[in-house]
Amino acid sequence: MPAKPGIHEAARRTQILRAARSCIVELGYERVTMRDVAETAGVSTGTIVHYFGDKDTMLEAALLEKVQDTGIAFRAALTGAQSAWERLERLVTASLPESEEVRDEWRLWLIFWGEVTRNARLRAVSEKQHRRWTRFLARIIAEGSASGEFAAVDAAIVATQLAALIDGLAIQATLQNPTLSPAQMRQVCLSALQRLVYANQ
Repeated sequence: MPAKPGIHEAARRTQILRAARSCIVELGYERVTMRDVAETAGVSTGTIVHYFGDKDTMLEAALLEKVQDTGIAFRAALTGAQSAWERLERLVTASLPESEEVRDEWRLWLIFWGEVTRNARLRAVSEKQHRRWTRFLARIIAEGSASGEFAAVDAAIVATQLAALIDGLAIQATLQNPTLSPAQMRQVCLSALQRLVYANQ
């Protein structure tokens, strides 16, 4: 039975966006052209124009899809977690740039954040993603405080601190700072998080 048109369209779109992310990591955001992406994806530039219209729309969609993929991966990592601490611990572990795939993801974010300072559209994407991520962390922290597992902390502030810890340490690990391996990143992050959520207990 032939594939339904909608399935084919979704697969082709995903193929293009995956190629776009690969080109961003390899060439940098500004240097990527629609022709680069077309050649990597094995499609014509006309196909890309059909799906996305222009380069900025395509690259923005590539980043948004990665945000969605990361959210799905994080939710999957929480399956079976029994406590608020275990959920936070799993999220930290899932963020570690241990595999080449995750390192490429962090390289993508580094390039993305570099563009945010001069691209209003990407700045809006970044701000939205940051709010969603910190709210997600804050809900877990608030549940831990409400149950008595954690101290009575300001969940929003602790979530912002944890997000900053993960970002800063992951960037250093991705840049292959010789003094910070992914395992050391995990230890530093969880040690700091313990002090934040178990304060005064």
